[in-house]
Amino acid sequence: MKDTHPIDIVIAWVDGNDSKLKNKRRQFMNQSESSNALQDTRFASNDEIYFCIASILKFVPYCGKIYVVTDQQTPQWLDQFEQQNLCEKGKIRLVDHTELFRGHEFALPTFNSLSIETMLWNIQGISDYFIYLNDDFFFNQPSDQQDFLVDDRMVMYGHWEINLVKKIKYIVRKFVQNKFGKVPQPSYTMAQMLSADCLGLSKYFEIHHRPHILSRVLLCNYFEKNMQQLQKQIGFKFRNIDQILPVGLSNHLAIKKDQAILKNDVEIAYLKDHRDLEFFIEALSNPDVKFGCIQSLDQLQQSDEQSIRLALVDKFRDVLPSQIQPINAG
Repeated sequence: MKDTHPIDIVIAWVDGNDSKLKNKRRQFMNQSESSNALQDTRFASNDEIYFCIASILKFVPYCGKIYVVTDQQTPQWLDQFEQQNLCEKGKIRLVDHTELFRGHEFALPTFNSLSIETMLWNIQGISDYFIYLNDDFFFNQPSDQQDFLVDDRMVMYGHWEINLVKKIKYIVRKFVQNKFGKVPQPSYTMAQMLSADCLGLSKYFEIHHRPHILSRVLLCNYFEKNMQQLQKQIGFKFRNIDQILPVGLSNHLAIKKDQAILKNDVEIAYLKDHRDLEFFIEALSNPDVKFGCIQSLDQLQQSDEQSIRLALVDKFRDVLPSQIQPINAG
């Protein structure tokens, strides 16, 4: 594949306010699940999906198709991107979990982002390299394909950490779980460590919240040879401490095959809570900050949430459906 070929982008989306989904999720909840994996804010949706897609249309000219992965749901105004001629017909396609888990239907239903991410390579027709991001991520400035792929080598941003400390914590928490029944909380960095550990690596390339490029071929080939691991990975209904990070697995597979370019992590426009509000809004206009992430928008005070929405509408006005734009904005 040449770097001039389009790269598809995959967005995982869920409307946690959907009563049908809430009821379905509740049926599978039990005391053996970790509390963090069940928090409502993990499944909340506050129109971030529209800003995410708008940012791709505005700043990612090399994007092929945009796949939105859902569980029998459709963002209300998704079709308006086409209806209002903000993108060409067929640019955006919904991918239901039934398609995503084709051949592995035993894992459905799932409410587990790590299980969903594990199966992205299984999307029918997806490009050999694809970019994955949650719906609360967005592109903040124009992106070049070389931000992610150079001469068939995947560009990764982060730093190396040794496995030992995380491995000891993992072993201790598993011991406590087995001995006393205390369910350990899943950890983003621990999942990264496990994604390196399962490949026999003694260190892991730690990454942070931002869009990441994955290899369909590397993941497909790996799981074809490790079907038992795949079945265990996607068998958890909610996030579990035993799961690996699929992005980390793709990264470490590429690193082992010398198909990776490693770079230092870069600053992003990151909004975790109200303390980040001023920095976040300033970063929206910073040409050196290429990516952004809005976590738990539903946890902000209404006035702060409104400030964020207005700033994002102003930034992406020309590629946003009119329904997302306040009447008095502008």
